Amino acid sequence: MLSELLGGAPVRAALVIHDPPTGTGNAPGPERGRVRLHFNPDRLQVGKQARWDRSRAPSNGEAARAQFLGAQPRTMTLEVFLDAGDFRSSVQDQVETLLDCCAPTGPSSTAKPASAPWVRLEWGRSRTTSFLALVTQVDAVYSRFGHDGTPLRATCTVSLEEVGGSTPRQNPTSGGDGPTGTHLVVAGDTLAGLAWQAYGDPTRWRAIARANDIDDPARVPPGTVLVLPVLQERPAGGAR
Repeated sequence: MLSELLGGAPVRAALVIHDPPTGTGNAPGPERGRVRLHFNPDRLQVGKQARWDRSRAPSNGEAARAQFLGAQPRTMTLEVFLDAGDFRSSVQDQVETLLDCCAPTGPSSTAKPASAPWVRLEWGRSRTTSFLALVTQVDAVYSRFGHDGTPLRATCTVSLEEVGGSTPRQNPTSGGDGPTGTHLVVAGDTLAGLAWQAYGDPTRWRAIARANDIDDPARVPPGTVLVLPVLQERPAGGAR
């Protein structure tokens, strides 16, 4: 159980919903809402595929060497269980919030390109499942109703697909660092500590600061959502 691993009460999961970036930017906009899961998922399905080409098969019948064509976005499927509990409220608003994530937001519908909200599963220290994504499908099943037909319980299967792309470079000569995920800052977090968790190297906190336009690493208030960039490998004997 998660509570046993953490040595305390279970961390409650939530699907955090952000405004999409303006223009062609690749940093999420402000948080526009969140769907707090009434119960944490029992399991999450995460997948990623790569494209390979073997079309140039030799005439001797041996298998052709695979040529890498590109990586597909990460995907995740999770079940969101919603229960009114007190029989006076409804789960319809939360279901509608999830359904709305499949359509472009009002402000972006007049822009190019139009974009649906960006979402991220926030669940404690989980990083594998905490990536910026688009909602590709929502299937909601209502299973309990009030005397007036108001839905009181729903199970939603939500399919996510990684946004992908790369964060615009701060300096054309500094290398291309793209987003690998995000982190919600809590009390006690430091950029060096986050760099150690994300990259195994606390000295790479500067990359996080650059990706988030942070001038003072000692002043990052709790509640801030930080983009954690993908880092290029350091050259042998080189510093970054």
